[in-house]
Amino acid sequence: MSTITFYNSTSKYPISNLTYNEINTVKVSSTKKVDNDEVFISDESRKMFLALQEHDFSSPLKFDKQFLDKDYFEQSKLDFAKSISERQDLNPLENEFQILGVKYIFQEGTLEQFLTEKLEGKTKNASLLASEISKNIRGTVYNPNATIEERAINRKTVLKLCEYIAQNYFYNEDEFNEFLAEINKYVENDVMREKGYVVFDNSDIEPFKNYTFPNATNDYINASSYAKKYGYTNFEEILNDHEKLEDFLKVLNKNGETWTKQIVKEFKKNEQLVQSIIDKAVPLQTNEQYVENIIKVFL
Repeated sequence: MSTITFYNSTSKYPISNLTYNEINTVKVSSTKKVDNDEVFISDESRKMFLALQEHDFSSPLKFDKQFLDKDYFEQSKLDFAKSISERQDLNPLENEFQILGVKYIFQEGTLEQFLTEKLEGKTKNASLLASEISKNIRGTVYNPNATIEERAINRKTVLKLCEYIAQNYFYNEDEFNEFLAEINKYVENDVMREKGYVVFDNSDIEPFKNYTFPNATNDYINASSYAKKYGYTNFEEILNDHEKLEDFLKVLNKNGETWTKQIVKEFKKNEQLVQSIIDKAVPLQTNEQYVENIIKVFL
């Protein structure tokens, strides 16, 4: 009987054996008979096997009349794709099923949609690569729990990947410039969000500081910012309590000018601090390896 042995992926084999044939090796022990082969399976492949096993047990499509339907296999494939995409323990960049078999559809006017369109025909799965690039470019949106430094490093790492793609796959100068200009626009927007600005991508609304409103005068401070100085993070709590509101207005009338100066000063100080953190953030060796792996798998 064959023995299945699981191993952890190493730097030599960063991607599962579903992607590289050389990882799917069979080791025949010289001290054992040939029928006692040991098949080495990566962690990612094991997860795929378990996912397939779970899907097989739970799938509503069984060997009945549906099996004879011409759409059976297509529906089964779609169902399995959905079950795979919903699993949190499977890295979409490390399994062949999603690299080759899953295509994401994005809304018009998004960075993902732009990247998918530009990368179509240049990569094994344009939509999956577009998703990976976008979530690192727009770190404040997709990875809010990370530190400013971590998001900055991810942004710089993916920018390096985008520059590689532009230099090696866009031979038309206008297309080359358009590709990087669009990406850098989203980078700038995300950096502004880091600094405390409210930014809507692809919108006519200009970015504005979080203590004010769109198109407001420079000295305008919104009520929520004053409420924080008053000691409440949620302004609605004050609005819904008559006594609190009356006291808040009384204190605001007394301290409003001082609060205004403090709010503006604190924003500027935070903006400078964030820029300093971003400037000092340097990608690590693991980030360099990430770019190499993406290039090796997708391009």
